[in-house]
Amino acid sequence: MDLVLRWTLALWALGTLILLPVDMGAALGVAIGGGLSVGVLALYNSLVRAWVRPDRWRKGRYLFVAIWLVKWPAIGALLYFGMKHWQASPAWVCVGVGLVPAVVTAIAAWMALRPEWQKRAALEIE
Repeated sequence: MDLVLRWTLALWALGTLILLPVDMGAALGVAIGGGLSVGVLALYNSLVRAWVRPDRWRKGRYLFVAIWLVKWPAIGALLYFGMKHWQASPAWVCVGVGLVPAVVTAIAAWMALRPEWQKRAALEIE
């Protein structure tokens, strides 16, 4: 999970910085969409870590319930203000939201194409 988060953060920052001098609406769209994508990934990552450790779960249960209740209105408000008032491009927001699935797909494809994984898969099939 840390590999996915690190690559997503790197692509998010790089994409935003590259688009900033070219098109402000596109840069804001990638920043907002990527922020939502990375934020939800980090939220689920912390939820899983708390779930597998019951002592943490008891301590953070109320915090997670509060975050869970606030998550969707916060996402809606961010999208509303981003597109209505800050003039973020909706298409680039979608590109930013798609960063996590793109990174996961790229990492999975890279791992599947590695020779040691192909040998292992062939051994498991036979």
